Order: sequence, then C-alpha cells, then structure tokens
Amino acid sequence: MRFWKSRKGFLDLSTLSFPERGELLQFLLFLFLLAFSLWRLERENRYLWFEDEGIVWLRLEGVPIETDRGLRFRAKVVGGDLPDIYGRTAFVNIYGLKDLPTESFSLYGKVRAEGSRLFISGSYRDIEDLLSEKTLRKSYINRVQERIQDPQVRAFVLTYLLGEARESLPQDLQYYFTKTGLIHLLVISGFHAGMVFLLLRYLLPYPYGLLLGVVGVSLYVLLLVPKEAPVLRAWLMLSLWVLVRLSEGRPNSLGILLFSGSLLLLYRPEFSQSFSFWLSFFAVLYIILGLRLLPSEGSWVYRNLGLPFGVSLFAFLGVSPLLLSFTHTSLGSVLFSPLVGYMLLPFTAYGVLELITFFSLPTLPLELMGKAVIQVVELLSVFDLRVGFDLSVGSSFAISTLGAFLLYLLSLVPTSSRHKAPSP
Repeated sequence: MRFWKSRKGFLDLSTLSFPERGELLQFLLFLFLLAFSLWRLERENRYLWFEDEGIVWLRLEGVPIETDRGLRFRAKVVGGDLPDIYGRTAFVNIYGLKDLPTESFSLYGKVRAEGSRLFISGSYRDIEDLLSEKTLRKSYINRVQERIQDPQVRAFVLTYLLGEARESLPQDLQYYFTKTGLIHLLVISGFHAGMVFLLLRYLLPYPYGLLLGVVGVSLYVLLLVPKEAPVLRAWLMLSLWVLVRLSEGRPNSLGILLFSGSLLLLYRPEFSQSFSFWLSFFAVLYIILGLRLLPSEGSWVYRNLGLPFGVSLFAFLGVSPLLLSFTHTSLGSVLFSPLVGYMLLPFTAYGVLELITFFSLPTLPLELMGKAVIQVVELLSVFDLRVGFDLSVGSSFAISTLGAFLLYLLSLVPTSSRHKAPSP
C-alpha cells in the first residue's frame, strides 16, 4: 500500500532513504540549525541574565526531592509577574516545605536567570493558590504508587517507565547503576519507544500495524513521560523511519538521525547546550556507523551476543569523551549492558502491557522481574570499572566528532569480503 510518492507529491522522503542517501544535505542542514540555535541562545542570554522577584505560577515536572531544608524540584513557569520566563523550566527550592499537595500553584519567590538556566527559591509561607490539576501522567504515577508494594521496584518502575528523575531513586539504586555504567538504561529513549512500537505493530497487518505502533509511541512520549531530548529524538526517528517505509523506501538511519536532530534544534534551541541531547545523539550516531562495519550474517552466538556487545561498545565510544568532561565513565557499560538489556526485555514488555491496561494486570510478574534486575545490577556493582580523567568540553566534542568522521570514512570503503550489517 502506497500512501504517497517518494519523489512526487506533497512529501519527498528520498533524501532519508537508500540508495539516494542525501547524507551530506542532512549534515549541512544540521550544522546550519546548530549554528542558528547557538546564535539564538546567545542573543537571548544577553537579556536573560537577571535577578528579580514576584509571583510565578508553577507546574511541577518530576518528583520533588526532600532536602534538609525543604523540597527541591523542577517546574515549568506557566504564568505570573515575569512574562519573559513563561514556558521555561526552572530549578525550584522551597524552604520549610515537607510535602507538595498539588502539581500547580503560585509562589512569591526570588528568580535568578543565568542564560538558559533558571532558578526560583521561596518559602513555604509564600505559596498561594494551590490548584488541583489532574493529568494522565499524574494518574499513572498515582496508580503505580498504589499497585506496586516493593519500594525499590516502585521507584524503579517510575523512573524506567515514566521518566521520573533519577534522583527520586533510593541512594543505593543510584549508586549501583552509576558504578556499573548502566545509568543510561534508566533514560527513556529508543529502547522504550522501540518496545512500545514492536508490541503494537504486530496487532494489525501491514501497513496498519506500523501506523498503530507510531500512534502508540506518540501517545507515550507526548502524554506519559517528560519531553526530554533523548525520548523526543527517538520518537522523531521512529516516526520518520515508518514514513519512509510507507513510502516504499529503504530508511537511511544516518540521514534520519541528522534530520531529527535538526528538527529538535529548530524546536528547542536550548538543546544545543544540553548534554543529554549530545549524549543521546553521539551514542546513536556511533551505533549507526558502527553497524555499517559489522557483518550481518553469523552464528546464533554472534547475532545474540556479538552484535549486542558491538552496539554497547560503539555507544560507549561515542559518549565516553563527553562523560569525561564532567564525570567518569565505566567499562561496565560495554560489558554489562547486553546482559542487563536482555533481562530488561521481558520487564519492559510487561511494563508496556501495564501501561496499556493502566496497571490493571497482576503486578507480581513486574515486581519479580524488577527485583531480579535490581539484584543483578547490585551484584555487578562489586566490579569497579570506572575510568576518569580531566577532559575539557571542547576537547571531548572534538574527539567524539573526529571518531564519528573516521567511522563514516571506514563505512565508505568498499570491502567485497565483508558483508555489512543492514544499515539501521
């Protein structure tokens, strides 16, 4: 079934398909929008460096973290006395507050903006006009808190499936995932979107299953999880991949990645200075280029162990320089990701079914699988494979970019004796 023509009509997707790759065009577009985003931020930063105070209307994003002085959380500014900061996400500290009874409220607070970062502080006495705003995401969070009894698994489910802040995890879980280099598994991105898509696409015949999968992923991304760069990138890439398939093309994942990045920079210029955006971008970029170099055929051991290990290795190479610019990296990310990733497959599949049924299925399987994953990660944390040394931000980006360029050049070298993996 052909919904549109790839070369004629209102939508031309040939530059995102093989054999007409259009990769240079997408790369130039990405560079232009990156430069444009940085220019926009620089221009805005001249006017957004200030300290002020007044009434701000806030809507909670994520789970509040209790400190010794009060609550700390992220919130979106939706109104108030300072229209210049409407729509921006702020880091909020409210002193003396132990619980936040609602997600939306007004606060008379002090506001400090430093370029793209916004900070708001105030006292519990200055909270006014508590509003009860019920959202679908909040309903799911409440449902998880009611249904799942084990506190560790409950926190793990909220973080892994609904994108709650990793700071809301118990300290021991944060330590285990960080030390093993598996903290990236808690970031909602392509793995989660892919599982939602795969479970739905086979419910209907082609091509309607593809459309159902994209609709399901869109609802998941837009209604249930925070709209962070990794999950938005994954959603855009998946949607474009399906559009190319429906136009009877062969998706070129490199072109799709660059075009998705361009759309995100156009929509959210602040992503150009977001480490989460660049970590996700370089991880996927290295995986795409690396898979072009690997054989597609091989034994069962190669397909089920070798390829997953290769994917972990290329992702590790892509993000390690960036991580070293502000923290450490861990070889455990390469060694342990395939193992824990396989364990997460049934957990994620059952979790997606729970999302579809509003957590109406028996929760015992989810709790048992979640507990098993946590125990394995705890066991693996006895191995300390962390690596750390000083690396400037500029140097880290230069190293990651140079590595990607070398991988791309290698992928262009014709090698008759090597059967490449199908381009992702």
